[in-house]
Amino acid sequence: MNQGNENKLLRGALSGRGSRDARLNAGPGRGPRRAFATEQRGLWPYDRSWAILAPARSGATPSPRSMNIAFADCSVDFKARQLTRGGRIVPLEPKMFQLLEVLIERRPAVVSNSELDEILWPKVYVARTSLTRLISELRTLIGDSPRESRIIRTVYKTGYAFCADVMAGTTRPQAIPAASLWWSDRQLALSEGANIAGRGEECSPVIDASTVSRRHARVTIRRGMATIEDLGSTNGTYVNGVRICAPTALADDDEIALGKVVLRFRARDPAASTAFVTGDA
Repeated sequence: MNQGNENKLLRGALSGRGSRDARLNAGPGRGPRRAFATEQRGLWPYDRSWAILAPARSGATPSPRSMNIAFADCSVDFKARQLTRGGRIVPLEPKMFQLLEVLIERRPAVVSNSELDEILWPKVYVARTSLTRLISELRTLIGDSPRESRIIRTVYKTGYAFCADVMAGTTRPQAIPAASLWWSDRQLALSEGANIAGRGEECSPVIDASTVSRRHARVTIRRGMATIEDLGSTNGTYVNGVRICAPTALADDDEIALGKVVLRFRARDPAASTAFVTGDA
């Protein structure tokens, strides 16, 4: 082969490789290096205008965005971009809903801190505490906590994963609550884990009264045991007439006062024996 033909072949090979690299590096609004790195992680296609990452090419969980799902005592309507918990709408700021959407989309895989930063704050540098704060607030609103991690699991120095069981549909079958607060004739169900009682719309249960603080008290239900603690409220939290200053155990029929609002704590024991009726029924 003469020198001219060799040069033609070499130019053709380089041209083919260049066009291949261009195809790999092409992507909406992406620089070449960032797009190629995304392709290498198996996350292509990726577009910051999307609410969430597109699924990986192989073995990906189908996108939940076309359906409603339920987990724990929450349900998510992706088209309406609405979260409900215990039948009540829970207002979420846009980035918080986007965070929840990403974690559900990628479940049960771990989404790294850097990926979440890129999705939530594209082309903007933010401190790590921004993501930590967003995760913490989201956990509170969906009834989770770092210690329990029933819904969002922390992977130390790596990222987060959605670990709750998910059902298609808007609601789970309604069970009789094992624990609840009674406010006059209203029953306020308490879920397993942390329940923030207060006047704020983000609380569950919501107690809309002027003497109740926005985040007044935390009632925790864990393995059949219940405790309550004050969250620095203005008018205090009382159990059976005594103001509490530390987590306090609750028993069935205890009286709780949040400011001037009086509640009754009721706990149902599924294992309790059936009461025996004497005499004529």
